Amino acid sequence: MSSRQVLLPADDYGRLADRLSALVHDIEPLLWSRDGVTLADGTPVADTNGIPVGSATYTPAAAWVSIGLLFGGDLAGFVEAALAPGTLRWTQACLAGTDAPPFQRLVADGVQLSRSDAPNDATAEHTMSLILHTLHGWEVRIDRRRAGVWLQVPWRELRGSRWLVIGFGSIGRKLAALARPFGAVVVGARRSVADAVDLGAADAMVTMEALADELPLADVVVLTCPLTDETRGLVDAKFLASLRDDAVLVNVARGSVIDADALLAWLDEDRPATAVLDVFDIEPLPADSPLWNHPKVVMTTHIGGAGSGMPSRNDDLFISQLDSFLAGHTPRLLVEG
Repeated sequence: MSSRQVLLPADDYGRLADRLSALVHDIEPLLWSRDGVTLADGTPVADTNGIPVGSATYTPAAAWVSIGLLFGGDLAGFVEAALAPGTLRWTQACLAGTDAPPFQRLVADGVQLSRSDAPNDATAEHTMSLILHTLHGWEVRIDRRRAGVWLQVPWRELRGSRWLVIGFGSIGRKLAALARPFGAVVVGARRSVADAVDLGAADAMVTMEALADELPLADVVVLTCPLTDETRGLVDAKFLASLRDDAVLVNVARGSVIDADALLAWLDEDRPATAVLDVFDIEPLPADSPLWNHPKVVMTTHIGGAGSGMPSRNDDLFISQLDSFLAGHTPRLLVEG
C-alpha cells in the first residue's frame, strides 16, 4: 500500500504493540486520542481534526475502531480525523452491526469497512441462556424461592421445540449449534438461497418470502438479522399476529427490526407469549418505557456480545485482518456499500 500508517486508539496500543511490531509488513502506528494524533513515541503528528502538525506526514491507510473507542471514546471524532487526509482505505470495526452514523460515513466516503465476528460466540451463548431462562420460567422460580413457596410445577423443555432463526448468518449458525443438541428443531431464514454450510447447520432453510408459512409453527422466533431497509420494522402487527399464542420472540439484532408500538399491543393482549429483548429502538431504554416492568418481557441491556472473551477475539481479528490488508488481500467481513 502507498502508506504504512495505521490509525488506532492510543489506549489500545500498549496491549497490541508487540503484535503489531511482529507483523511481516512494517507499519507506522498512529495513536489517536482526544488530544490529537501522535507516533508511538509521543511525537505529535496531527491535531484532533486530523490536520498535520508542522511538517509531519499524516496519511493513514488503515484504522481500527476498538471496543474501548466505541463505548468510551469519541467515535465520530476518530472517524473525522481518520478521513481528513483522504488516504484511508480500510477500517476494522469491533461489532457486527455497523449502522451507527460514523460507520456509515466511512462507507459513504468509499472506505472499505469490515464488521467484526468477535461478538458472535458471546451473542449466541447469551441468546441461549435467555431462551433457557424463559422456557424454564426462572423468574417465577426465583420469586417462589424468595417467598418460601415450595411448589412443583411442570416446565417447558427445549426438546422438540421448533425455532425459527431470522437472519441465519454467523450468529444464527452458532445459536443453532447450541440449540440442536438439546433436541430443538432449527429452521433458518435468510434473504438468499441457503448454501451448504447453512444446510448443515440447520434442520431446514427457507427464504424470507416463506416467513408467513413458518411463523405459526415456531415455538421460538429469534431475530439475528442486520438492520437494513428490508428488515426495519419487519416485526409488525401482521408478523406478530401470525405467531403462536405461546411463542417466545427474541431480538438480539437491532431494536428497530421490531415495531415497538405493535410489540406492546401484542404483549398486552390475552396470550402467554413472551418477548425476550436485548436491543431497543431507543438506547438507553427510556426510564418511562413500559417494557421495563412488563410481565411478559425478559430483557437485558444490549449486552449480548459483551462476553469476557470478546475483547481478545477482536484483537486477534484486527491483527489478522491488518496482516491480510498489508499483503494486498481483500479483508473479510466487508460491509456492502
